[in-house]
Amino acid sequence: DPVTKTRLKSFHVKGYPHNVHSYDPYGGVDTPVPGSPASESELTESERENLYRLRRTLKFNELYLEKTGRSYLATYPRKPPVHFMWPADHFDQTHWILTRQTHFTQPIPLQGETKGQQGEDDIVLPELRSGDALLNMTLKVLSVEPRVFEISNFLSTFEVQHILDIANAEKLGSSSTGSLEDDAAQKAIKDSGRITKTRTSKNTWVERTRTPVIDAIHRRAADLMRIDEALFRRRTQEEQERFPNVTSLSTLSESLQLVHYDPGQEYTAHHDFSYIPMNDDPNIQTARFATLLLYLNDVEEGGSTSFPRWRNAETFEALDVTPDVGKAVLFYNVLPDGNMDDLSQHAAKPVVKGEKWLINLWVWSPSFR
Repeated sequence: DPVTKTRLKSFHVKGYPHNVHSYDPYGGVDTPVPGSPASESELTESERENLYRLRRTLKFNELYLEKTGRSYLATYPRKPPVHFMWPADHFDQTHWILTRQTHFTQPIPLQGETKGQQGEDDIVLPELRSGDALLNMTLKVLSVEPRVFEISNFLSTFEVQHILDIANAEKLGSSSTGSLEDDAAQKAIKDSGRITKTRTSKNTWVERTRTPVIDAIHRRAADLMRIDEALFRRRTQEEQERFPNVTSLSTLSESLQLVHYDPGQEYTAHHDFSYIPMNDDPNIQTARFATLLLYLNDVEEGGSTSFPRWRNAETFEALDVTPDVGKAVLFYNVLPDGNMDDLSQHAAKPVVKGEKWLINLWVWSPSFR
């Protein structure tokens, strides 16, 4: 209790997969916080519903843990994702995807361009592209649990340079962490005078409509994930009729996050999903569904994307993905049943020598909060 400094509950924190710890002051075991309702009958209707939802989730977690060997990190029941998920049945499994959004193979000017025209199907700036009718993208499985894939040459060197030109025209600020809850925690730490080094990079945001090239990259990413590109922008009511499981007209993707790391900078192990508030609409429970990383340079030393908790039978070492220019890495933050994937925890390891540039695309399901 923050007033009396009295300990209300002690937890014995176990190892994975026992991730869920609860405090129920009205279950006959835990003590109510002084100043809060003394009994369950004194709760408001909404407070009581949240309490019952918590208890249902805890009961389901017991069954889920027994059956799957994982904790249930969502609020029961959470629906499966509305998007397609690529299977990852074994290491080095490959999938092939064709897209009309072919590579740009000539220098792309920043000045004088028309902004991206969302909703149109034509291929913009064909005179600056490869001339091929289709681009074949190869998706290779790096990890089965969590589902992690790499796509070599997702970006051409001219597209990479175009993004770096945008970076040079922008002012980068200090990066924040990945969710509203994390940002609030970081602010509390800062206000308390403690020093935190969770994330030490610089970043800025790039809208899909910034240039036709950025728009084309969004369309290519949508094809890669087998998601309609219309879900990566705001839609008309007529378009929305094609997506009965999507709960709003808003985009389901965040703006591209352009990130830069200098030597010594890093982002320690974290999840891209955030824990869904108990009072969120149980029929929605929106969260980050997938993360697409696009590397913009070869790092001289360090700077790998690390998955410390991937499952395999050969090593206890982390899966470290080398940042190669033009390469993309796709991973899912949720499981096919709708639960959060605890094993998707990842880190941006410190850059040892040189610098690191990349762009993140986050996709949400079933809506973007």
